[in-house]
Amino acid sequence: MANSGRSSGQAPSGRRGPKAGSNIAARTVPAHLNSDRGVALDACRDALAPTLHAQMEGLKAIERFGRYQYSVAGDYLEWGVAQARANLTLGTPVEHFASQTTLCAQFGEKLQGRVREFMNLASETRASFNQLLGEATARLAETIKQSP
Repeated sequence: MANSGRSSGQAPSGRRGPKAGSNIAARTVPAHLNSDRGVALDACRDALAPTLHAQMEGLKAIERFGRYQYSVAGDYLEWGVAQARANLTLGTPVEHFASQTTLCAQFGEKLQGRVREFMNLASETRASFNQLLGEATARLAETIKQSP
């Protein structure tokens, strides 16, 4: 539909945005923070520090678990290659059975070591997050104590 030249409302005044004198920031931000930006920045930094620290610990834990999974996958690959080599060697069925038994026993020992490694990794991760939670709780209690 073509514009018929009529306007459905008032003509624009040439100015966009809030009305003059309605500075929302001046009304909502306390005066002492409005005058000193460094105080506001420090307050935000202090408020977000535990979150940033928790994120860093989380990323470290994810990396450690990823490296652990990669090493377990490497153990499976080595075991599979060793089994394939054992299957390709010529020998009697008794020799073949003995080599497979030996390979399985070695792989079982490796997996037991990996399980112990996983338990250590999980307990260290739990301890670090419990420490972070304790620090954050202490910081929050201190902040609440200091507020009027």
